[in-house]
Amino acid sequence: MAINLEKSPVIEMTEKLCAAILELPEYKEISKKIHAFSDDEHAKQLYQSLYNHQMRLHEKQQQGLPITEEETHAFQTEYETVLENEAARGFIEAQQMIEEIEQTINAYITNTIKLGRVPRPEDFIQERHSGCGCGGSCGCGAH
Repeated sequence: MAINLEKSPVIEMTEKLCAAILELPEYKEISKKIHAFSDDEHAKQLYQSLYNHQMRLHEKQQQGLPITEEETHAFQTEYETVLENEAARGFIEAQQMIEEIEQTINAYITNTIKLGRVPRPEDFIQERHSGCGCGGSCGCGAH
């Protein structure tokens, strides 16, 4: 069954949420860091090289091949070099901030649907301590 959300109250409130996010001081900081990064070619090259390195290691791991200590050390060294660049470090921080905002919003939406009501702060206490947010029903062992 498809739910028609076109110009529904849910979409209207979502648009208000989006507008509120854009007004957050944190969002303004995120935007500033992203723009500084996009204007810095050296930072983008450093970051792209790190990303490619990470993908190579990920592919190796997916193929069931071990990652050596030397490879781990080389990646860590490259990561530290990237963090020395202010624009690249700011971009990574901005990504983490965006992820935190997304996780918070998703947690509220998920708990609203799961609980059938607007979640209260105490509804998130168990979630923070459980590891995955399922409340113990998934069997992941993090509870």
